[in-house]
Amino acid sequence: MSSGWETLNAAIGDARGLVAATAPDPDTAAEGQAYVNRMVAAALGGGLLGHHFRAGGLTRALPVHGGPNPDYLLYHAAIDPAGRYRLSGILNGSERVSVSLFALGRNGAPLLVGHAAFDPATCPDGTFAIDLAPDVAGPHGLAIPPEARIVMCRILHRDTSLPAALELASDNPAPAPALAPGNGDEALVRAAGMLRANLAEYLQWTAAALELQNRLDTAPRELAETVQGDGDTRYFLGGFDLAEHEWLEVTMPPGLRGYWSLHVYSYWYEHLQRPGVHDRNAVVDPDGRVRIAVGPGWPADARNRIDTAGRRKGAFICRIVGKDQPQACPQTGLHRKPKIRNRSAP
Repeated sequence: MSSGWETLNAAIGDARGLVAATAPDPDTAAEGQAYVNRMVAAALGGGLLGHHFRAGGLTRALPVHGGPNPDYLLYHAAIDPAGRYRLSGILNGSERVSVSLFALGRNGAPLLVGHAAFDPATCPDGTFAIDLAPDVAGPHGLAIPPEARIVMCRILHRDTSLPAALELASDNPAPAPALAPGNGDEALVRAAGMLRANLAEYLQWTAAALELQNRLDTAPRELAETVQGDGDTRYFLGGFDLAEHEWLEVTMPPGLRGYWSLHVYSYWYEHLQRPGVHDRNAVVDPDGRVRIAVGPGWPADARNRIDTAGRRKGAFICRIVGKDQPQACPQTGLHRKPKIRNRSAP
């Protein structure tokens, strides 16, 4: 066996052990082992098959951890902080494109160091372009700080129309991606490092969700920097831990305008592939509030619901885009479905 596979196998063994030690019950532990498998697949996909995900100078991200927003399409590229780039795009049917520059912090976590955004209000003809360089400024430029290493593009897209098209060009473009030579030991070692770093980072998110049991709040200070993926977005993290027949009601703050969403995740912050509730599909109560029932079961009269696919333990993230939005945190209330009496009983 090559040294690369030995390194990766050791990292997988350590990750499986950490997940087993963290899981509160056998079902969550089993889901955690599948979570490790998907993290390994994503790391190997980027390291060995990244050329298949690359187009227009950007690589499509594989959102398998860290509470990804299913309403977003994610693209990224490594950048040289001394380089000069031009990002151009067409909105097509997408609602918004945000461009963020990141430095790399603890465990390789992204730290936001620059941001710009485009939508139909700022791009009447649907096209946009922005220069990225150390010495640019103004509405058509985004300065690259010395610590920046990654540019990330988030496309808000929620319908079946054509999504935004992007292209990142450079005066000194990176060479075309090539197949890894030989047995790819270097790529395997990188995959092992990514697995260890990502698991260490996002187990902290799992711990935060446990602390925020059945409620939402701003991210803990030690995680706030890594949660901030978009300069115009406020994030609220939370967790749910429901007994049998319990469900959680989340009430959004009044006066929201534009994009907001509530999505539910597994205990390990993987998206459950269940529809969330957002500004486009939410049903407003007569008093003007949006109330969302969360859990494996809910009352029949709930106007907005998020199915947790049988899970009574997990996490959720609320995102609210826009600096002029209400500052209040979504409120939560724990409810229990009443027992149904057996009418035939004496």
